[in-house]
Amino acid sequence: TSTTPTTSIPVPAAVQSALSGYKISVFAQNPTGSTHPDDIVQNGNHVFIGYQDSVNPDGSAIGTAPASGQVIEYDLLGNIVQTFTAPGHIDGLMAYDSNTLWVSADEDGNPQITVIKLSNNSQLTYTPDTGSTPLPHGGGMDDMKLINGQVYVSASAPQTTPKPASSTVTYSTDASGATAQYGVNSGPALYTVTLNSDGKTFHYVTALMSGITATQLPANTNVTLNMTDADSSAIDAAGDLVVDSQQDSELVFVHNPGSTQTVSVLPITLYTNPWPIDDVRWVPSTGNAPFMLVSDTHGGLVYRIDASAGFAAGNVYTSGQGSILQLDPTTGDLTPIFVGLNAPHGLNFITQ
Repeated sequence: TSTTPTTSIPVPAAVQSALSGYKISVFAQNPTGSTHPDDIVQNGNHVFIGYQDSVNPDGSAIGTAPASGQVIEYDLLGNIVQTFTAPGHIDGLMAYDSNTLWVSADEDGNPQITVIKLSNNSQLTYTPDTGSTPLPHGGGMDDMKLINGQVYVSASAPQTTPKPASSTVTYSTDASGATAQYGVNSGPALYTVTLNSDGKTFHYVTALMSGITATQLPANTNVTLNMTDADSSAIDAAGDLVVDSQQDSELVFVHNPGSTQTVSVLPITLYTNPWPIDDVRWVPSTGNAPFMLVSDTHGGLVYRIDASAGFAAGNVYTSGQGSILQLDPTTGDLTPIFVGLNAPHGLNFITQ
């Protein structure tokens, strides 16, 4: 099946190659009535992209616009198949199974999850049950990942406290300066979520606390985990859950999520400087990975990236700070491959 894009929209002149061996083109632009593309997920031979539109991160409307966004279904050529409307500020998309798409919304507060059944296009929206309100970390929920039948959701926008001046604790964020800038989070950083049978509410259980002892990579030293901005998440080549604490410039690896899990944290740097990133993805080892998609949220475009030699399984790519980059998962060092984007966020590999 051909995956050659049908679009002829030019790539903006500001977007420049920073590393040979890659080609960039436009997969899709903002459809009429939709703005701010963000998360990207593949389900079968279709791609779903969440558009946040004019909604605040806590789910409230901006001006007179509806407090809702769109999830747009595309074929692999970038043609629109259909559009779903979901309430709130859309943050995460997850293919629960071949017939079910989960949509998380409202990263700063008032979280909600919309479940779309693709077989009949029906959808239900769930809000926290009485046992889940308010969320103990003080914020909302962001990205979601499914591992061993369990849905893990980032506990985003936590309430933090300043680091005490007399503290001798070594935090994972000390090296980047984020502890001093953003404070300390000692609350939940990750939840598991289950849908209640009433079809209206969901329940959470804390799956990871900020403030625990973690192993800081690559030196393998013990630190106190500090996650002040749990955001995007991924599943790495080993099947572990990876959560991006964005403003802290760190990736948190949760090995064997569950009762026996262990945690390590990797500082992220570009040219030795702390560097916040958004989505991060490992090139899959099964199936083909013919191209990557990246959403430029404020640029209103979704880009397609092709590698002339193909994407090697296990390599890692990420988006952030106007760039698309390759990540060394051992050192945390970044190498730009494209620069000059507005605000790249969503990133995913599209396989066949």
